[in-house]
Amino acid sequence: MPLLGSRAADNAWLASVLDQLPAAVYVTDADGRLTYFNRAAAEFAGREPRIGADFWCITHRLLTKDGQHLPHDQCPMAIALREGRAIRGVEAQAERPDGSCIPFMPFPTPLFDGSGRLVGGFNLLVDISERKHAEKKIAHLSRNDALTGLPNRFALRSYLVERMERAKHEGESFLVMRIDPDRFKCFNDEYGQATGDGLLIELARRLGSIEGGFAARMGSDEFVLVSRHSPGGEHGLLQAEQVRFALEADFIDGTARHAVSVSVGCARFPEDSDSETGLLDAANAALRLAKTEGRSRIRMFDFAEQERERERLDLRAHLRQAIETGAILLHYQPQFRADGSVVGFEALARWRHPSRGVVSPSLFIPAAEEGGLIAALGAHVLRAACREAVRWKEPLRISVNISPLEFAADALPGLVEEVLRETGLDPERLELEITEGVMVTDADRAMATLSRLRALGVRIALDDFGTGYSSLSYLHRFPLTTLKIDRSFVATLGVTLEAVAITRAIIQLGHALGIEVVAEGVETPEQLDFLICEGCDSTQGYLLGRPLDAAAYAPLTGSA
Repeated sequence: MPLLGSRAADNAWLASVLDQLPAAVYVTDADGRLTYFNRAAAEFAGREPRIGADFWCITHRLLTKDGQHLPHDQCPMAIALREGRAIRGVEAQAERPDGSCIPFMPFPTPLFDGSGRLVGGFNLLVDISERKHAEKKIAHLSRNDALTGLPNRFALRSYLVERMERAKHEGESFLVMRIDPDRFKCFNDEYGQATGDGLLIELARRLGSIEGGFAARMGSDEFVLVSRHSPGGEHGLLQAEQVRFALEADFIDGTARHAVSVSVGCARFPEDSDSETGLLDAANAALRLAKTEGRSRIRMFDFAEQERERERLDLRAHLRQAIETGAILLHYQPQFRADGSVVGFEALARWRHPSRGVVSPSLFIPAAEEGGLIAALGAHVLRAACREAVRWKEPLRISVNISPLEFAADALPGLVEEVLRETGLDPERLELEITEGVMVTDADRAMATLSRLRALGVRIALDDFGTGYSSLSYLHRFPLTTLKIDRSFVATLGVTLEAVAITRAIIQLGHALGIEVVAEGVETPEQLDFLICEGCDSTQGYLLGRPLDAAAYAPLTGSA
């Protein structure tokens, strides 16, 4: 059958155009016999079609969209053409003689003559292989992690829902493990993102090879493994130990060998939670605790520990608000010379929680350090203490405790200088109390910070002396002005010979080095008498004065 009519030139021109189409074109007569095909049609069928052949026999077999065999006489496209109507949106597959299959979208259009009689069909078959591949890739990416190929967070949650329903029906239990490589950020920073990605890919491979588990990547450097079953009790911990052991083989990157350690947090179904969100949250809570204990740790979820964690988080949230609103107040404890005259006060932070009442500094100061609030808390205390001291008519000292985290920050000397400038306090009246540990962690950095502080004119006291490293070398090296004898030695004066010997030695050592010595925690007259007799420069404690608000000591400070 001619393509356009009787003119050969027209037919040749149209054939050349159709040969440029990427889609297969077949033209048939009214009986479904092939009268024309373009160049793409031969590639589509995997063999050269034959003019006059049954159009629906041009491929080895026709298959449905789902791959089922489709008899030619039942093909919707053939039926539509026989009935003289067009169809759209039908998907099918063509199986080639070599066994390969091509998904395609047919666009059969019936051809009629001038009188409306069906004379043939124009069949356009569009290969949709690339589209199907793209759809498959998109579907894969929607449920799988692009880097590691493991199921992603969405697929994990779907699996957990199904797993819980099956476990409920069969009375089973199972374990959810959240797994995190230790110090991954440092590893990534040191060796580069490419090496970091390589480690994640290798961990994913190791997880995926563990039999009896469903592995997924939660995102970033965190993975999850759901065990097929868990006998419970110590066996759950044993499962986690086996997983940790499987993951902690060295990572080989080219010629480099890297040690690997992971932390694992575990939650059990149904003991710890009966929802996928609850299980993942419980395992995450256990993982956080494992991380706080060091490297290569495993923790099982514990309700009591979780409750304590909630309390800590609640405490941090309220503490942040208290710092921002100025609800952290200061109490002051006096320090006296041997002759009974007051030399200064130590400023002590106090917090009255709206529902908990008075919160001990031993609770809220660690909470501030863990929650990243210590810098804000320290700045508030320093500023408030200096402002109060400026109001005193007597030029007494004011001592302020500095957290090791505050001291480690480069901003401390700048903050002290700013507060002194704002308040107008004489630098010689400000004493900063530090602990021994800050000088041991990074001696050179500590020396630089202390030198900058002493250059401002402020005093430096070494708090709790005798309980830490107590190295004589840093007493000689660092610019200290005061040693504070720890209360644990003062409390046992007259009880143990060791306390007497250590206290006497500290006083003598301080004086030999030209450093003032202060004893804290004095609670009995006998302790006070001993310290005075030994020549201790100053004392403080409940016997001499409890920590109270500034107004209570107005007669001593002259601010009444």
